Amino acid sequence: MARLLVVEDERVLARHIHVTLERAGYAVDIVDSITDGMHALGAAAFDLLVLDRQLPDGDGLLLLDFARQTKLAIPVLFLTARSSLADRIGALNRGADDYLCKPFEGAELVARVAALLRRPREVVASTVEAGNIVLDKATHSASVGGKPLMIARRESMLLEQLVCRSGQVVTREILDAKLFGFGDSASPNAIEASVYRLRTALGNLGADRQIHTVRGIGYCLAP
Repeated sequence: MARLLVVEDERVLARHIHVTLERAGYAVDIVDSITDGMHALGAAAFDLLVLDRQLPDGDGLLLLDFARQTKLAIPVLFLTARSSLADRIGALNRGADDYLCKPFEGAELVARVAALLRRPREVVASTVEAGNIVLDKATHSASVGGKPLMIARRESMLLEQLVCRSGQVVTREILDAKLFGFGDSASPNAIEASVYRLRTALGNLGADRQIHTVRGIGYCLAP
């Protein structure tokens, strides 16, 4: 059974979407903000994202950007009242897979979801590298210069974010969403603690990439 994440802040409409998609045979999770959407995507595997544009904490395009920047191979269907040609083209050019305007018919929503789920999913490489650091995302194992890197799962998740975007700044917001999943609370210094442990482990094995702190923004893995 395909699992869908719906991001919609209007409760009555969210309930209608939930019932419509559930009756069509899908497992459906509902959240009502970009922040909760990030947490949900970081905590569980979804087959499709149904996304509103006008959300309490910003434009749904921000969640689309998050999904694409974190290499999530998930189809994104916008379901929104923003129906201008510029809005539709802008979202599709930004990386959306489909765009359905409100008001909508439930049967059309179900048909569009089914069509997106029939598309071949992008094949994402299991192994990623940055310098002499190698991470296998499938097994969550890592090595430095051929030597096993013994780290906890949370540090492995942190390493994946940094290695996949080596040379780029990974924001604290992205790390918070990926390391501390939906409904999971984190202490104020939890990210710093994970960075410290990972930085130490990499240094002990002679990694040729270091974790650099970009004050007030996030972290970057670079020489």
